[in-house]
Amino acid sequence: MKILLVMTADVFYLSFGRALESLGHEIFRLVTIDEKLLEEAILTFKPDMLVDMGWDVEHWKKDILAKVCKRYNLFHLYFAEEDWLHFKSWSKPYALEVSPDFVLTRSASCIPKYARIGIKSAQLDVGSNLELHRPVPLNSDFACDVSVVVNPQFKFKIFRRKSIANLVIPLFDESYNVKIWGKGWKRVKRYYKKSPKPEMLQGILPFHYTPHVYNSSKINISVQSVRKQISNRTYDILASGGFLLTSDTPAVREILRPGVHCEVSSSPEETLEKISYYLKHDQIRRDIAKKGYEYAKKKFGYQNTIPQVWPEVEEAWKKYQQNKDK
Repeated sequence: MKILLVMTADVFYLSFGRALESLGHEIFRLVTIDEKLLEEAILTFKPDMLVDMGWDVEHWKKDILAKVCKRYNLFHLYFAEEDWLHFKSWSKPYALEVSPDFVLTRSASCIPKYARIGIKSAQLDVGSNLELHRPVPLNSDFACDVSVVVNPQFKFKIFRRKSIANLVIPLFDESYNVKIWGKGWKRVKRYYKKSPKPEMLQGILPFHYTPHVYNSSKINISVQSVRKQISNRTYDILASGGFLLTSDTPAVREILRPGVHCEVSSSPEETLEKISYYLKHDQIRRDIAKKGYEYAKKKFGYQNTIPQVWPEVEEAWKKYQQNKDK
């Protein structure tokens, strides 16, 4: 299909967007929501559908998307990767205002909720673009004992704060070579009464560099936002072939096997204990990373998961075309 992608953030485009392209779809990307640009793209590219996702940078202009799609009878597919956590605060209001023709939701529990507002949906968990997140050679610019790639988002009073407390804060007082990327870490002392060593903070990491970090760090920490869902970064670390240390949550244990695909921690003490152990046991660490990589390729790669749900998207698209022609 010919797909008009409206995606500003590279985290969306380089993962889901490029994965669609790798599956044979013809892609044209717009990085801004502008009425004139949208119309020009529709008239010249002649897309079969428009696709957007998540809580993107320019979604405050969502009324323009709704207006243009309606004007040109363009099928609109929305990937609600913020579900279920932000269904009430974001996905539902967005869907009500924009009225996408079909929604891919990462939470099966949201399918009946979309049905109640008259929108068809199907479940698709977030995943990794295997052409981006893959094993790559070690890069000395990113080499370290422990890496953390996350925007802390301290304002949200969710499990994420506990995950940071267990996984990241105990590193501040240690002598390990720790590198932390992300926006907002300079405010950490307000919430935890501790600050990282200045050399730990690496600033903001462009998304396309993440596989280089995951392959150059001996241990990659993935913060979890909630206990009943897994962060996208978790999958990306595994798909890159990196060794993963993450929070011990029901969702992690439901999908992954600690000690086989990854390692988990539920306290600062356990985090330091496992970091010490795995830094001393290189081969065990590499074996776990390899098994995690092989598992992630099959289970979390968009190249494998999108085709499983795409027939439902195509069916909705065909019905839309039939109704449009009446």
